[in-house]
Formats: sequence, C-alpha cells, structure tokens
Amino acid sequence: MLLTGLSPRARGDEKTRIALDWLYRWGWSSPSVLDLTTGGTRSNLVQKLIKNQLVKSTRTQAGGGIKGVPSQMLTLTSFGIEQAEARSETLIPYEIDPYRINQSLLRHDEIMQRATAQAIKNKIIINFKTPRELAIASEKEIKQPDAIWIENNGARVGIEVELSAKWERKLDQFVRSCLTSLLPNSSPTYRVDKIYLISDSKAIIKRYDAAFEPGQLLTTWEKDERGIWKIKEKNKVPEWAEGKIVCHLIE
Repeated sequence: MLLTGLSPRARGDEKTRIALDWLYRWGWSSPSVLDLTTGGTRSNLVQKLIKNQLVKSTRTQAGGGIKGVPSQMLTLTSFGIEQAEARSETLIPYEIDPYRINQSLLRHDEIMQRATAQAIKNKIIINFKTPRELAIASEKEIKQPDAIWIENNGARVGIEVELSAKWERKLDQFVRSCLTSLLPNSSPTYRVDKIYLISDSKAIIKRYDAAFEPGQLLTTWEKDERGIWKIKEKNKVPEWAEGKIVCHLIE
C-alpha cells in the first residue's frame, strides 16, 4: 500500500477506504488485522472508524481467552456499508448483525485474513478473493477454497486453512477437490494454478504432505441406493501434482 506523497488527510481517507473495503469483503475483522491491512498504528484508525459510526466493535464469546481468537469483532454499520458499497466493484449481501456471525470459525477466519494481509504487505500478491466473494458464484457440488490469491504474475493460488485433521472419506474428498481445481477445464471461478495449505499444526502439515504425494493412494467415494457412502474406485495422486500443493506451517 503506497500512501507516500499524499497529504495527511488524503492518507487518512485512503486508510478508511481500505478498511471499509476489507470489512465489506470479509464480513468482519479484528483490530490487529485491520491495522496490518492499512499500515496504521494500533487502534488509532479503528477508534476513528468507531467514533465516526462507520464500524462497531463487539466482544467475542471467547473474549481473547483462546489463542488465535480475537477479543473483538469489527463489523460495518449501516452507514459503513453505504460508504463501502459506494466504491465497491461488486455488491455482496452483508450481515449487519454481528451476533449472527459463526464464532466457531473466528480462529480459522482470523488466520486466513492475517495471512492475506501479510501477503499483500510483503508484495507477494496484488489481489485476492474472499469466501464471501467466491460464494456469490458458488457452483453446486464444487468446493470453493477458503480464499484465492492473485500473485504478481497473475497466477491464481487457492488457499486452504486446515486446523483439524480430516480422515478417510473426508480426506479423500478434500484431496480430490483440490486436484480438480488445478485442472485446466475446472470451474473458471475456482480454478487455480497452485494451492497453499496453511496450518498451525506440524502433525496436520505432515499428514497433508503425505496425502498429496504423487503415487499416494486416492479413493473415490459415492453413495449407494440407501444413501450410504461406499468405495467406488481406487486411484493414485497423479504425477503432475508434484509441486502444485505447498503446505505452510504458521506459528
């Protein structure tokens, strides 16, 4: 984010625009992520947004008592939504009631947002698509990634945050859905050039590294006439998957 050469007021206006756009696209955020996104100092911008009735702060159920879960959720007010939509290229239905946000996903979403903000700051990516933006074009029976990053060369990267291990059928289905999104003829909305798997668990990273290893057994499942999942066929992770799925351990 380049704000050099702007007057103090222009810089403040641009930071406000970035913050409102971020909240509009993600649905909510935390003060620390919003500061990382705008390059602001701790709480200064957030307090200004709250004072100007563009944003409201709600204490989370965990209240900061669980590692990785923020103590506050920041969401847009009606006025904030108006300001964000005035400059948005795509309109997204916005849930204004913070108590309807699924708080069981706060840690997952915080990690996703922080990783995205850090990637922008480090100039790894130039743009991104949030789950809310991807859901607008949701296609039946096609898994959407947690986010899509657009790298400087235009490459699309599917981002998956995995905080709990998948097993058997669910692991097979997850691996297959990731591989499908890498195919040239896959859905234009969700097609990616590579996939980053992010986790804070060394065991999960090790498990996914093994699951995506070319030659690894990959089972296809389907429901029988009684609706019970059965094995349809057994294949292997293709050789072309080598280097396409990268697992990242975060602290």
